[in-house]
Amino acid sequence: MKRKKTLPVLGGAWLMLLACTTDQIPQPVAESGSSDNYHNHPRQADYQAALQTFSQKWNCPGSIMLLKRANESVWADAVGKANLEYQTDLRISDQFRMGSITKTFVATVVMKLREQGKLQLDDKLATLLPEVMGKIPNAERITLRHMLSHTSGIFDPTNDDGQYQLALLNNPARRTAMSTDEVLAEYVYGRPLDFKPGDRYSYSNTNYWLIGKLIEKQTGQSLQQALEQFIVKPIGLKNTYIDRRDDRNVVRGYNNFYANGKLMDVTTFDRADSDGQANGGLISTAGDLFAFSNALFSGKLISLTSVKEMMTVPPVRQGTTEYGLGLDSYESPIGTAWGHNGTLLGVDANWFYFPDKQATYIILANNGGGADKSFVHDLLSRE
Repeated sequence: MKRKKTLPVLGGAWLMLLACTTDQIPQPVAESGSSDNYHNHPRQADYQAALQTFSQKWNCPGSIMLLKRANESVWADAVGKANLEYQTDLRISDQFRMGSITKTFVATVVMKLREQGKLQLDDKLATLLPEVMGKIPNAERITLRHMLSHTSGIFDPTNDDGQYQLALLNNPARRTAMSTDEVLAEYVYGRPLDFKPGDRYSYSNTNYWLIGKLIEKQTGQSLQQALEQFIVKPIGLKNTYIDRRDDRNVVRGYNNFYANGKLMDVTTFDRADSDGQANGGLISTAGDLFAFSNALFSGKLISLTSVKEMMTVPPVRQGTTEYGLGLDSYESPIGTAWGHNGTLLGVDANWFYFPDKQATYIILANNGGGADKSFVHDLLSRE
């Protein structure tokens, strides 16, 4: 299954600054956790053992896994720690940074606005956001569909600009204070397109920065308010938001940053790079994400026609893609899966649904080094 790129380990004397840039780690506030208990699930032993093995193999301080198979009740469990500084046990109900899983939520809002006649997928960027004319080449040719599917050609500083990455790591407080407009002005505007719109696929977080802006413009609301109106309130999510809040009870993120086998708390950088942003700022839980997945693929949030469009991969002239409109896919031994990865420096989040199997898995881990999740195919296909 595909993974999105994360920040590279960059050499040089500036690395010594990292220890000075991290915030003091706040102590979590004690609160009651979820009362959910899946120990009586018929596959508890198999699933629990698989989760333990996964977490140990990939050196995850903590991991959560949720599995749902057709004709079988949902199972979920958590192992390890949410916060190494205070040795806080990870719970199923704990909030995680979801990284790029955010994009599916944002795309769902777009599809709802489209159903209401407020947007069309072939609307041009220059029409939707006239202020980018002269700042993003071919804005009059780039469509909303191009941006949703990462076929716009717009430059992506988070993955492809060393200066952006260095600035984030050396001064996360400055990046945290920057608005989306300021990030676009400093790192995107004036850069040439990587290719002509529609020619090929190239993952770019900038697409969703721009989509977040146009959602706010079209609705007259903040992105948080739009998510609440179109997703959170309609399906009763309790622990999902995108705006910046006190995050002391959000699971901390870790990374083997110096490649020395020791995990470093990198939450400060994840916050700076994603919090409040339409490309990766979602905070949620395994349970809320599962509820969203069920609502999306059953047509409760948007029509099944719109869901089918999200699951349709646009043709490209050069190369191939498995990305639809805010939904990623991959081929597996048990069929095609649809969902999204979420990768931050200290987070590795995966959510995928297999329509043919009517099966879902969610794996959340607080080590951003990346991990192989293919073991779930066997778990979801066992008789």
